[in-house]
Amino acid sequence: MLELTLQLSLALAVALCVGWALVLVHVFRTTAAFQRLPAILPDGDRPLPRVTAVIAARDEGQTIEPALRSLLAQEGVDLEVVVVDDMSSDDTAEVVQRIVDEVGKKRLLLLPLKKLPPGWIAKNYALEIGQGRAHGDWLLFSDADVLHGRRAVYNAVATMEKDRLDHLAVFPRLEAGSFVEALVLPLFVLLYQLRLVDPRAADADSGVGAGIGAFNMVRADSYRLRGTHARIRGSILDDRALAQMMRDEGGRGSVVRAVGQVRHRPYRSMREIYFGVKKSVLPQFGHSSVLAAAAALLLVVAAVAPMTLVLAGLPLWVSGRAPWLVLPAALAVLFPLIGLLRARSMVRFEPLAVLLFPVGAVIMAVSAMHAAIIFAARGTIEWRGRTYTRKDFENS
Repeated sequence: MLELTLQLSLALAVALCVGWALVLVHVFRTTAAFQRLPAILPDGDRPLPRVTAVIAARDEGQTIEPALRSLLAQEGVDLEVVVVDDMSSDDTAEVVQRIVDEVGKKRLLLLPLKKLPPGWIAKNYALEIGQGRAHGDWLLFSDADVLHGRRAVYNAVATMEKDRLDHLAVFPRLEAGSFVEALVLPLFVLLYQLRLVDPRAADADSGVGAGIGAFNMVRADSYRLRGTHARIRGSILDDRALAQMMRDEGGRGSVVRAVGQVRHRPYRSMREIYFGVKKSVLPQFGHSSVLAAAAALLLVVAAVAPMTLVLAGLPLWVSGRAPWLVLPAALAVLFPLIGLLRARSMVRFEPLAVLLFPVGAVIMAVSAMHAAIIFAARGTIEWRGRTYTRKDFENS
């Protein structure tokens, strides 16, 4: 019995070691493929590019003012901002209106969203309404809590013009503002953003799209030829759906890293982290409760089992009874730590938090399992105070 247990433990350690090694290789390939957003000096002899930033805002009263002011301070572009208030229950509309009164409606337009048609994800409908009032030749779809450096928008436009792109996604520098956020956010980026992003998305001619909700820029005429957000009305991961739509029919696009030019703190509490993971996990697995639940269980095993095997295997290794168990188990502990530290090129967080990454993995797994159970039982996904059913995803 002991011999069989040792053999099964060794097989599990090897499997986990190989699995984490594959994740690590993919993450290094992806981060290497995403080049930095270049800094380009504006050409003073050319007319300023006309850009419209479209933002869907729901209960963003605490974060939207600095985000808007960072956009209104852009240099090198003729920029207008359209904010669609998605039935906020806080003071979002009042905050935006105060800035409208200050800068004028030609620079900042506030539109209320009063109803949601069937078959639409609310954010997609808000962005559709906003783009309908846009005058820019370039459209930037961004979030209400993203901070932009003064030339971030110009640098994106200049890059798209130089490379003849229809779409450009800019991966912001994500920020974990607390230790709790640092436990989950880097692992979420590692496993759900970097792990599931194809590095070929950086190649303009690959046909593989990758979108970033914080900064998705499109050429307006190409976007409208492809059907606007109406074409992806049921996609809960709207940024990725938009990116793939823009790559259809020979569209050219790319992904770059902003480094410090675009900054984003996506979650500000454990509750936001929990529900953010819960919302994202099912679309990642094709809205399959079985796959989402299996992924949750696998994550717990992959995070907890390696250290357990190391601790159990050390006495056996010293006694010479299981000399090969500790090595693959130790590597399965080391590889995710290396991956998380590698993710620091895109995520700012306290490095010591990587030592407690199994805690973050358990939080993510519980959230994913919660989403899988609810979807299996009710066929619904909850996000930002709304409940969506399977029918709402038919047009995704």
